[in-house]
Amino acid sequence: MKRQNEQLKQKQLERLEKLSQLKKPAGYMLLVMIVLTVVYIVDEITSNMNSTMQPYALFDLFGIASRNVNSDEYKNAINTVAPISVASNFLLIITPFYKALSDKYGRKLFLMINTVGMGLGMLVVMSAANVAMYIIGMLLMMFFTPNDMQVLYIMETAPKEKRATYCFIAKGIALVSVSLIGVFSKIFLRADVPSSWRMVYAIPVVMAVVIGLLSFVLLRETPVFAEERIKVLKCETKNATDDTKKEPAQQSGVINAVKYIFKSKQLRWIFIAGFVFYATTFYTSYYASVLEGAMATELVATALLVYPFFNGLITVLAGIFSDKIGRKKVCLLLGSLALIGILAFVLACRLGWGPVAAGIAYGCSIGGLWSMSDTLILTMPAESSPSGIRSSVMGTISVMIGAGMFIGQAAFIVLQNFVPMDVLFMVLCLPFMALSLLILLTKVKETKNVDLDNITEDTFK
Repeated sequence: MKRQNEQLKQKQLERLEKLSQLKKPAGYMLLVMIVLTVVYIVDEITSNMNSTMQPYALFDLFGIASRNVNSDEYKNAINTVAPISVASNFLLIITPFYKALSDKYGRKLFLMINTVGMGLGMLVVMSAANVAMYIIGMLLMMFFTPNDMQVLYIMETAPKEKRATYCFIAKGIALVSVSLIGVFSKIFLRADVPSSWRMVYAIPVVMAVVIGLLSFVLLRETPVFAEERIKVLKCETKNATDDTKKEPAQQSGVINAVKYIFKSKQLRWIFIAGFVFYATTFYTSYYASVLEGAMATELVATALLVYPFFNGLITVLAGIFSDKIGRKKVCLLLGSLALIGILAFVLACRLGWGPVAAGIAYGCSIGGLWSMSDTLILTMPAESSPSGIRSSVMGTISVMIGAGMFIGQAAFIVLQNFVPMDVLFMVLCLPFMALSLLILLTKVKETKNVDLDNITEDTFK
């Protein structure tokens, strides 16, 4: 078994060395960005689909004829699905173990698996005949969407001075493309056909499978991964040959990642700031219910068309400003925008400002929310970790930070039985966002323009 393992490592070493010597074709970076942007589109549609379709899926699966989100029947449906959905997040504990495999076997394979997996999850939700199957499909979607292998791919391929710009431009385009959910809703969703929500998933399922397979054919391994993996394999091969005790400089894997996160003061404070901030993300799961309670289904579809454009605009601007003024300063702007946006969204729904105003406000709010979230959960951890353990750290810290969601979700699930949903958005978001920003600004060091190839334990001391 040991000999077979050594042979596999030798074959991987030879393959990576051969690939590293090949010249990249003209326009390769453009090809990479096109493919990864489409993958990002699939990722964002998958991430937003369930929360957008939630009221219509619950109307159908629970047989709620009134289609009233303020009815006792709908509250009972929320009380049934939401706790199961939140509890199922504990299964995501295995996510870092899964993501750490890309430190050993490569980014390309897992980019394909994640993207096709999203399509499979949407297919299960789309064809669910009961609540149990619906939750299983949600679980699959929840497992594959947080991995964000396309982000790591861009960061390890793009020039260091353009990393955030490229990432946020790709995500900005993807977020604008979330308006496709509104387009599909206008085409397929019918108030008098309870099961019509299922067809909204059909085209995204096909997109996920096709681009997932194409990414495996068209893309190469990232240069940062290839270089670091070659070093590790050469070291391991030499150790096996010389029978020495020397180990690689960094060991991947979840346990090593957890140790490194708490050992590194920089990553430790990023985790704390992100954990607190993530408690505010719960409102993105229930905005459609607030919209449905404030306006007709046809008007909700209009709001769903509008908000992605402003979400995408904020995201692109966040990337550009992040590379210019730094990660910390841009987070201050984004966090403030998230707060102002959610207040405007609540007022738009309560005062009848219409679907366009509600869509603009919500788009600006989640543009600030998720752009700051990505900075805390993806960009800054990636720019604070050595290459050999980077994917393991990103996978592990994303789950650790994501656990903060339980605080907001638990409070919301209990309190929504007594307090209107939109009021809870403001009451629960304000203190957590403010505390997170305070921690980030006072405890975390700037990571802009750090050299990813030369990060060590002493870089942020």
